[in-house]
Amino acid sequence: MDCKIFHSPLAGTAGVLATLGLLAIPLHHLTSNRPRPAAALIAQPLAADALTPAILRLKLLTPARSLRLTTEDGAILLDLTDVAAGESECDSALPIHHDALELLLHADLGDSPADTAVFLTVMPDGREAQTNYLLGRGSLIQPLRFNWPPL
Repeated sequence: MDCKIFHSPLAGTAGVLATLGLLAIPLHHLTSNRPRPAAALIAQPLAADALTPAILRLKLLTPARSLRLTTEDGAILLDLTDVAAGESECDSALPIHHDALELLLHADLGDSPADTAVFLTVMPDGREAQTNYLLGRGSLIQPLRFNWPPL
């Protein structure tokens, strides 16, 4: 007996349709079910003492005898002596709480007769860079406040 039924175009089409029908059942289950949130993917709130990695950029218009940058709780971020005029950068970890950061800048700008400026740019990971400054002469202490929109 010769089986010419398997060589006909109608049988080939029926075979393809049957295969697609069998694949349609698992594809339907994959595409129509709603995604379930995985417990590992749910973000946990950050601890209050979490630190944010950041880059601090310091720019001085004139040399300074000393510069010290501290957090509001007294932790020292920078402690420099005999600082040349110009720009410098360093890595740091900042305690950003409620999208705000308060730093205290102590600067001994020497005995220059004219006012000068110290610029501090804070570039935390995942947030935009912000710049604050200190103007004056002699020995100065000034709080610098940075605010970001909520993440």
